[in-house]
Amino acid sequence: MDMNDIQGVTKVVGGYIHVDSVLVFALFDRSASHSFISTNLVKTIERVKCPTRKPLLVQTPKGEIQADQVCLNINLVISKENCTVNLIVLESLNIPLVLGNG
Repeated sequence: MDMNDIQGVTKVVGGYIHVDSVLVFALFDRSASHSFISTNLVKTIERVKCPTRKPLLVQTPKGEIQADQVCLNINLVISKENCTVNLIVLESLNIPLVLGNG
């Protein structure tokens, strides 16, 4: 999934935030039930991927993707506010971060 896949989607807002002190572009998708991180960003912030308890099937504009890894306790800074989140790793995600409602 990349920026071309989300054109015309009205429930999505983009902006820059800090993820473990690295400034990255993030999409805020209020229709997403979970939050996701790309494998490239996982490598950049040098985090370990852990297996999920069970695979998750994720609906994307390009179809269904199975996700079976998560990154735990990722620090985000949004408008000077800190929060810690667990993010599902999506192999085919070309956007560094998608933050949903979950």
